Amino acid sequence: MFGASSGTLAAEVLRGLANGWFRYYLRPWGGEAIRPPAPVVAELGGVHADIAGRLRVSPSDRWWGVGAPRPDGGAVRALLVADNVPWPTLGGGLIRLAQVVETTASVADLDLFVLHEPRRTKVVVPSEVRVHRSTGAPYPRNSRQLRWRLEWALRRGMPLELAMARADLAPQLALRDWARPPYDVVWFSTAPMFEWTGRPDFGPTIVDLMDLEDEKARLRSGLLADRLRRGEPEGSVRDRIAWLQARLNGRDWRRYQHAMAERVERVVVPSREDAERSGLANVDVIPNSYPRPHRPLGNPSMAGPPVILFQGSLDYPPNIDGAKWLTNEIAPRIRAAVPGSEVRLVGRAATSVKWLHQAGVVNVVGQVPSMEDELARASVAVVPVRYGSGTRVKILESFAHRVPVVSTTVGAEGLDVEDGVHLLLADDPVEFAAATARLLGDATLRVRLTDAARERYLDRYDGRAADEELRRLLVEVAGSRTLS
Repeated sequence: MFGASSGTLAAEVLRGLANGWFRYYLRPWGGEAIRPPAPVVAELGGVHADIAGRLRVSPSDRWWGVGAPRPDGGAVRALLVADNVPWPTLGGGLIRLAQVVETTASVADLDLFVLHEPRRTKVVVPSEVRVHRSTGAPYPRNSRQLRWRLEWALRRGMPLELAMARADLAPQLALRDWARPPYDVVWFSTAPMFEWTGRPDFGPTIVDLMDLEDEKARLRSGLLADRLRRGEPEGSVRDRIAWLQARLNGRDWRRYQHAMAERVERVVVPSREDAERSGLANVDVIPNSYPRPHRPLGNPSMAGPPVILFQGSLDYPPNIDGAKWLTNEIAPRIRAAVPGSEVRLVGRAATSVKWLHQAGVVNVVGQVPSMEDELARASVAVVPVRYGSGTRVKILESFAHRVPVVSTTVGAEGLDVEDGVHLLLADDPVEFAAATARLLGDATLRVRLTDAARERYLDRYDGRAADEELRRLLVEVAGSRTLS
């Protein structure tokens, strides 16, 4: 490994760090640095020896530290600007954010800055997560509607979701007052966090897109166009306005994503499909994952009351659309084929989702403190998502717990899964209802699918692959400006 020419030495060192040789050259928490063997120091020399020598391991033996070159020889310093407090980890976005926070904290002195809802008074970090400093500030307030709509209409390239709150400088001022730059690596959990805090340059920067908003807007405009072509009278004027807004906003997101990528070292997405669609030169893939449970909660071989679970943030537009589609067009067909079947909508619900409640038929459960009871009760988990981007952690959660899944193609996109092997896919209400009814009535099929799905989950999505990619990225970015 150490025979590289000087021109490739930095890259070789970083690859070696990411691939695991650094495990032998550690600095325990609170202990003296353990220097690499003399031949390694001699060949690396100077700043590269500093990378190898200034490493540490967390109290948990799972986490191995990485180092980035610093002129003062101190510990690696990281700043993470988050769009929420990820604990408890209820929902796919929070699970992803928690892994980023916990992994970064395990390998660096992490400053955590969180934007949160106004009613929250403080940021509480679990004791096992070694955050150096933490604080929070309320989300920016939306401008008056006339103001942000005019700004968005007149300023192409600024997405609607960003224009709504862009005028409130409070988050930007709070971060600038609290942060202690320069940092070795800075992570923004979403593009709005980067924008609303003033696009700060506090060090080598990574922005996690999580979703490609331009792709999400494109798919939504397609759904609205189909509705208009069918001539549905209900809300036709509103649909036309929404269709035009989605088209324009998708273009704005595309421009914004490219402009943002030019300002930062890396942009992160959760799937290779999103990486290819993004068209960005500095994009990396950090896959979504789900923590391995102590034991699976599902029992696909047992017969029981037919319960159909759709879970997620039911105040999130793609999930709101999915809940309405499931309730209005799919569930009646399932109930006709499987009398007594019940749909359970679980997660923080928008008012329009709460109105879907029909006693004994569609139960709008709302947010729950833990998904355990719902997963144990579920006969089938469904993902009726018709537009979106990224990957659905709810599918990985069902795989981990041996709950069989029916999904749209969009819902399962970005995951390495196969129709009829790991889950069933269907894209119109008749096929979706038929696939769900088929699973409800066929225990052998449920067992076969959940066996393959859990094996795929353990092989690809239990967090190990994501952790390795995240560590590799942190190493590369933390050294990018010093080594360039």
